[in-house]
Amino acid sequence: MKFTDLKYALLLPLLLLLSSCQDYKGMKERLVKGYQGLDAYCLYVGRITGFPYLAEPVNLWSKESKNISDKEILDELLPAFEKVGLLSSVLAKGKDGQSYPLYSLTEEGKRYYKQSKAALVNHRDDLKDAQFCFGRREIVEVTNMYDRETDLYGGKTTETVVDFTYNLYDMPAWASHPALREIKQYNIHFTGNQQNKKGQVYLTKKDGNYYNYSSGTVMEPNLIGYYL
Repeated sequence: MKFTDLKYALLLPLLLLLSSCQDYKGMKERLVKGYQGLDAYCLYVGRITGFPYLAEPVNLWSKESKNISDKEILDELLPAFEKVGLLSSVLAKGKDGQSYPLYSLTEEGKRYYKQSKAALVNHRDDLKDAQFCFGRREIVEVTNMYDRETDLYGGKTTETVVDFTYNLYDMPAWASHPALREIKQYNIHFTGNQQNKKGQVYLTKKDGNYYNYSSGTVMEPNLIGYYL
């Protein structure tokens, strides 16, 4: 037997052993279960108490103040979501007597609007994260899995990176509106239902369960953490 043939003869069992350590079928089942009932995408709007929302200037020294970056985000996103038909506005007087847009949810907006407590502001129960969520993800196949060491979560831990493909369904027409494509922080372009999209999730284990901390750029811009 030639050395080259011997090398491949020894390599093949090793590759089979390594591949057998990765439970692709089991991970697909976890992904299917983990994504069940979740929206495929959530577009972040801002930290607000809800709608109706009066877009008046913020007094940075008041207890109700948000930081400047939050206000700038709202000033960009609220008019965009009004253009796509999820919000409507009328002029209303603020505390200073001046008129400002008062945003409310349209009937279409109520279908997709969701709130979750602002986890980073635990001392403020009145602040919420407003977002519009939509779409349904159908997992097709887990294509690759590998572990890597990381200290991004407050201590050294092993992270499992999972590559997979999925189909995207139930995409609303407004998600393809040009006003959303102009928002730099989203950096997305929806074209309706799509087949064989590529996704990636970074998982760590907690009490024997996989926990999703984040996702690759090909996935949703703002993904809510959940257990798989």
